[in-house]
Amino acid sequence: MTGPKADPLYVRYMTTFSASTLHRRACQPCQNGQDCESGAPLHKAFANAQDAYLARQSAKRRS
Repeated sequence: MTGPKADPLYVRYMTTFSASTLHRRACQPCQNGQDCESGAPLHKAFANAQDAYLARQSAKRRS
C-alpha cells in the first residue's frame, strides 16, 4: 500500500531549505549576511523555491 504522492514543488522547497540552513549553520560568512561562494547558490535556490511555492499557494487561495 502506498501513501499519497508528495508534491514535487514542496519537496524541492523543503530540500533547498534544509541545504541552505545546514550550510548557514556551519559557515561564519553566511551567518553574518555575507554569502560565501558555495553558500550563495544554495541560498538563492532556496529563495527561488520558496517564492514559487508561496506564489502557488497564494494563487490557490485566490481561486
